[in-house]
Amino acid sequence: MRKYILLFLIVYSSLEFFSQKDLSRILNARALHKTGYDFRILGPTPFLSISINHYLNHNINLESGLGLVGAYGGIHYYFGKKDKKNLIVPYTGLNLGYMTLPDIEVGIGGNSGGWGKFMTFYIPVGVQLMTIKGFHLSVEGAVFASTGYNSKVIPWGSIKIGQNF
Repeated sequence: MRKYILLFLIVYSSLEFFSQKDLSRILNARALHKTGYDFRILGPTPFLSISINHYLNHNINLESGLGLVGAYGGIHYYFGKKDKKNLIVPYTGLNLGYMTLPDIEVGIGGNSGGWGKFMTFYIPVGVQLMTIKGFHLSVEGAVFASTGYNSKVIPWGSIKIGQNF
């Protein structure tokens, strides 16, 4: 009987020692659910877009998306600690994008000009709710800047909803 108990203790201790990190102690959902997708209204590409994201750690997130009129990629910083739940956290970031919009010149006869091509900068400041199962909802305000012959800087925003796995 002692041999079995000793064998059990050796096997259990070696499994415990060489096993992966205990994820049950990590409370921050951003550290558990690293990769996901979301749908966005407004944002770096006006109207609608879909994006994928990946958390390098619980604070730094990379995002890449495709919208109706363009594409974008960026990095975000989420505030909070790995050992706290942090269901609701503020964040900020920078997205760089490229858009193609119709350049409509309304005149006599309804002439339409060429297509406008713009590089965009989107700087959000927002709040994200992420549940422990990876569902997330974000609301953000932003500065949206476009370059090109018609450069503009305007206040903007976004609502996004998605799931991380």
